[in-house]
Amino acid sequence: MKKKDFKDMLTSVHQMGEIMKGKKLAGVKVTYRAKPATAQEVQKVRKELKLTQQGFAQVVGESPSAIRHWEQGIRTPRGAAAKLIRVLKAHPELVMELQ
Repeated sequence: MKKKDFKDMLTSVHQMGEIMKGKKLAGVKVTYRAKPATAQEVQKVRKELKLTQQGFAQVVGESPSAIRHWEQGIRTPRGAAAKLIRVLKAHPELVMELQ
């Protein structure tokens, strides 16, 4: 084995050890940003939950005008709002907990 290949392999082993210890490595970036929800997705979830825009606004903690803007594509729900919409889509029974 070439000296450079061995050195690269040894570096990888050390990095693996750091990862296993839960240490963050330089150059490694992890993000957990939710993909923004689309206007169609917002409207479909709201209708599947049989909620008015007012009722859906109360469930997701936004104003009715925000819901209108989301459904018209003027604004886009991002972050926690997008995640909550997807959680409600997968688990509609949670609506009762959030009203």
